[in-house]
Amino acid sequence: MLQTNNPLLTLKQLSDKLSEQGISPDCYYLHGLYGSINDEEKYGLAIKRGKYTIEYEVYYKERGEKHSSRLFIDEHEACDWIYTLLIDEQTSNRIQNINGLLGMTVNERLYASGLMDEFDTARLTNKSRAKQILRWLRVDEKSIEHIIIESE
Repeated sequence: MLQTNNPLLTLKQLSDKLSEQGISPDCYYLHGLYGSINDEEKYGLAIKRGKYTIEYEVYYKERGEKHSSRLFIDEHEACDWIYTLLIDEQTSNRIQNINGLLGMTVNERLYASGLMDEFDTARLTNKSRAKQILRWLRVDEKSIEHIIIESE
């Protein structure tokens, strides 16, 4: 998952940042304060009272059931987590809409997807992220290992 290094986002700042990234408010639910008015068929963040402190739950809700639920006791960590999920989903959707992806070279795929700069940085600093990007671009595992090892 992308490490965003966001400077301690609050719910309001998260909403603003998602808007800046072109992510529609209809795609997420932030405790009914920002985003969609309901959490069905989207990522959500709910604030609830835990046993000893306030908890922030990040989840995906589908057919009335929460999936991939994760609890946080820190608002900033929860906001960073859901931001990462939404950005990764946006990236995945963008890649799926690229015509002729499989006929392209790896560099052409990186360029067409807008991931070249992120990949170049990840290749040097976060090998698992670099591999994830190449997998999204449907690069085979043997080529991924060759590309990543070659950068060392």
